Amino acid sequence: MKRKYATIAVRLTGAGLALVFLWLTYRYFDRKALLKQLFLFLQRPGTIVWMLLIYGASFWLRALAWKAYVGKPISLLVYAKGIFFSLLINHIAPFKVGDIARIAVLANQKGVSVGEAVHSVAVMRLLDMLVLCFLSAWGVYAYVHRFPTINVTVIDVVGIIGACAIVVLLSHTSDVEWIRKHHRMIKSALKGKRGVYMAGMIALSWLCEAVVIYEIAPMLGLPLSFWESVWVNSITVSGQVFQIAPGGLGTYEAVMAFAITRIAPDWSSAYMAAMMTHVFKFVFSYAVGVAVLFLFPNDISFVRAVFQKGRERQ
Repeated sequence: MKRKYATIAVRLTGAGLALVFLWLTYRYFDRKALLKQLFLFLQRPGTIVWMLLIYGASFWLRALAWKAYVGKPISLLVYAKGIFFSLLINHIAPFKVGDIARIAVLANQKGVSVGEAVHSVAVMRLLDMLVLCFLSAWGVYAYVHRFPTINVTVIDVVGIIGACAIVVLLSHTSDVEWIRKHHRMIKSALKGKRGVYMAGMIALSWLCEAVVIYEIAPMLGLPLSFWESVWVNSITVSGQVFQIAPGGLGTYEAVMAFAITRIAPDWSSAYMAAMMTHVFKFVFSYAVGVAVLFLFPNDISFVRAVFQKGRERQ
């Protein structure tokens, strides 16, 4: 029952963010301007290659962290394949079900049980969220004095409601054992040099991912510093827990536009930056996903099965 209420709260918040996105689209979408900026972006092949390399490296860094946690003689390629399959599925299915692919890819390996695979993916997700929450909180602390004083907007209200809903749900849960279980998982994962290594790889991966908005923002007159870009990206990715459309379409743009305007109050440019950043990530996800399927054709039926399972969960 608690999970049902949590799901309802998350989806309602996601729907609210989707409505904000529709409002932003109605207010600021300019097809000609977007196509012009995309065309100008394509005239910078050096920048595109740089972004592809660094953004791609972020997933390999997460694969390294995952491999370190599992601690078994399994090729790094297996972990990377699971992550790229997950990325592709999350950009096809409305809700985040890509972790099913990560679990199945690892569980297919010799000497790894389904339980071990589920546990490792859960730990990786928890570490991801811990690092993202840390970077998000750090950014608020570092940049709060630079946030413009503006009137409360619809997205402020949606964000506050969503955050409060989750806090209330978590604070009223009586499933103490669930909390203890995940506390033990994190405590075990972060123990010793291995924990430092894993946390470092994951943190570095999110720094790498921030290069996308860092390179695109200046093209639109939004000269975000690198650390501002890291904060914007962290807030945006954290907001994808409310995903209700493939790839977080709508929620991604709404959260990123909101984050950017806390530093540079230009909604039009912020909306355009969010759109271009998301287009880049969508293209990357599909291109890499198709490439992985081409290299591992036997997994096509598996990906279809995972996608079908994701649809059944809706």
